Amino acid sequence: MKNDVFAALSKKTENRSELAVNGLTEMFGLTEEINITFLPIARLREKSNHPFKVINDEKLAALAESIKENGLMEPIIVRPIETGLYEILAGHRRTKASQLNGEREINAIIIKADDELANRIMITTNFQQRDTHLPSEIAKSYFIRYNDLKNQKKSRGENSTGWNSDDKIDKIMEKEFMTSKSKIYMYLRINRLIAEILAALDNKKLNLKIAVELSYLKESEQHIVYELIYCNGHYKLDLKKAVYIKKESSKRELDKEDIRSILTE
Repeated sequence: MKNDVFAALSKKTENRSELAVNGLTEMFGLTEEINITFLPIARLREKSNHPFKVINDEKLAALAESIKENGLMEPIIVRPIETGLYEILAGHRRTKASQLNGEREINAIIIKADDELANRIMITTNFQQRDTHLPSEIAKSYFIRYNDLKNQKKSRGENSTGWNSDDKIDKIMEKEFMTSKSKIYMYLRINRLIAEILAALDNKKLNLKIAVELSYLKESEQHIVYELIYCNGHYKLDLKKAVYIKKESSKRELDKEDIRSILTE
């Protein structure tokens, strides 16, 4: 009876892995040989530009418990980077949850991928598997994809196949992320925010439209705004004031008294 149970579980794992490989091949047009195996977690490395936060919270604990009870529902995706080492493209949370369970190995799909494909897999799979994302995560994802498409366009040439007037970068991103061009460029803008203001946006202390206006300020001015609004706490910032600060900043560099004066109007 025990052997029958283990055989059934093994078969379910194989089926899930096969489905994952088929989906991966179809979605990204992979032609290279794909291997599925158990890899030591100690030999895995996080992707250096991974924009999505892995937070040790209740959701991660729930994922760990689910993996403990049901096994890993879908293998992680990795690519070889050095001899014996692998970079995680998809599955950072699953890897962390498995570590919380004391696991030393994890089921992984090993593929060969250049940086552009690796980035595309990292971003696409994460947007598919998670319901919500922080503004900073969206912004960094858009920035990575935008730069990859820009580099592709530059290497292929403006008139190359696939880069005609109807297939520009903004059109590609609108289709891939299922959003408007205006939204994409709003999120691209906020990559220019200092870390403190970006964190305030993530923590819902600031809305996106105001954040976009602040992204046009010089770093020194952003630090002043952050200090007066979030450290001092005596001043409030609305969209009208943010627009005015941006307008004045375009004329000259603003100091603390300049910005304080606008906030108190």
